[in-house]
Amino acid sequence: MMNKAKYIVKLAQGEMTLDGYDFIVSLIKHLLIKYRWPKIILDDNTNNDNYWSDDEVISFTHQILFYIIDKKKLKNYYKIPISYIEYYFRTIIVSYVANKIKEQQNKFGLSFDDTKRVSLEILNDLYFSRKVKNDVLWNKENIFTNPVKDIDSIKDIIACLPKIPITSKTKHYKPRVKTALNDVFNIINRPITQSVIINQVFGLFDQSSFAVNYDEQITSDIREDVVIHAINIIISKIHVIDIPIYIDYYFGEKKISLKIIAEKYDLPKSTAHYKINKFRKIIFDNFTPNNEQEGVWFLENLHKILDELK
Repeated sequence: MMNKAKYIVKLAQGEMTLDGYDFIVSLIKHLLIKYRWPKIILDDNTNNDNYWSDDEVISFTHQILFYIIDKKKLKNYYKIPISYIEYYFRTIIVSYVANKIKEQQNKFGLSFDDTKRVSLEILNDLYFSRKVKNDVLWNKENIFTNPVKDIDSIKDIIACLPKIPITSKTKHYKPRVKTALNDVFNIINRPITQSVIINQVFGLFDQSSFAVNYDEQITSDIREDVVIHAINIIISKIHVIDIPIYIDYYFGEKKISLKIIAEKYDLPKSTAHYKINKFRKIIFDNFTPNNEQEGVWFLENLHKILDELK
């Protein structure tokens, strides 16, 4: 990870090596695939599928680099522990994409594709599923008898549900999608095929009024409750005995090598490497900041709590 960090530090210092450029292109391609970001973030006129060609990945990389340099997004890089430089860099990219998506949503509302993407995230987290032939059934309980397979059989019932407003002032769409899913399952009280549930959720949104004006700072809010919840999950998944190792490696004032960590804590270097990478994976699996400010606030509070527990 230290080798990757040096590329970002070089970029912050106004330099860019060929290896550094290749690393950034590779990182952005990984994030595009992992989060299935729509191509609308590349250009307003680009089709809205999720397949990115190599040329489109490179174009988007250049767009990101121009944004980072033009907005001086790495000017405070020296305030971030060297072991977290890559994480901080990712927050800048995620923040930029969130703003681009928000800009499009402020113009056009929440698209069907975004509704589907967010719905599937929530369904996978909170609901039960079963594949039956070519259909995927979802239910709030692990029961799949008498499923709803077509819209006509429930449209009159769904029509009784109140519309859920989404406007240009709506900061977070996921809670609205979660409410819509809950409303549909509660009123139907039966398993529902995936295509039907997503269509019904999308139909519950009232998106009749949108403003084109867009303020980039709209995603600068820090979700304190989300951050604290994520930190609590992270803390629950680590061993207290390893906390000093994490603090030394990730939050030390000076860059420290795995060799020094291994020697200080009388560990084989492979064990030290395993512990460091495991902690990093726990963080990445449980928290993705919406913006740089939230990322920094997360790191500061994680460090503070680790210090209290060591």
